[in-house]
Amino acid sequence: MKPRFWFAIAGAAAVLALIIGLVTIFSTGTGPHGYVAKNYTRAAHLDLSGDSDNRAYTSPKPPSVVAAEITSKWRPQSQYADSSGIYLRYSGDAVIIQPQAPGSVIHLMDSDRAYRRYHSHVGGVWGWSSPHGESFRGRGPGAGK
Repeated sequence: MKPRFWFAIAGAAAVLALIIGLVTIFSTGTGPHGYVAKNYTRAAHLDLSGDSDNRAYTSPKPPSVVAAEITSKWRPQSQYADSSGIYLRYSGDAVIIQPQAPGSVIHLMDSDRAYRRYHSHVGGVWGWSSPHGESFRGRGPGAGK
């Protein structure tokens, strides 16, 4: 009888862990895309024209606060800020947070597309548009010696 008791306890603990895991996934979304969609206001009228991959959201908070909220949940591979906004690059997505009275507009798009669109801001910072850009170190003469 005692072994059955421990199996029942282990089964209940496994079910509880599964429930906690699912709640965590659904409460934060599935990556930065899901997090932004869940926590900010959709603003289809601000989608960038000619870019079907782009989705815009708004927040009454300034860009620095929005960026801190997003990066506290999802750490970006690369991050850059200038007077035009804050640019967060993830493996497949990019989050661009720009000031807009009275708060911020948040654009979600594919990281390659964001790199091409915002190259003048992130070109020297994000590296290549692939997720491997941050590991590129030149590979010039003498590489690998």
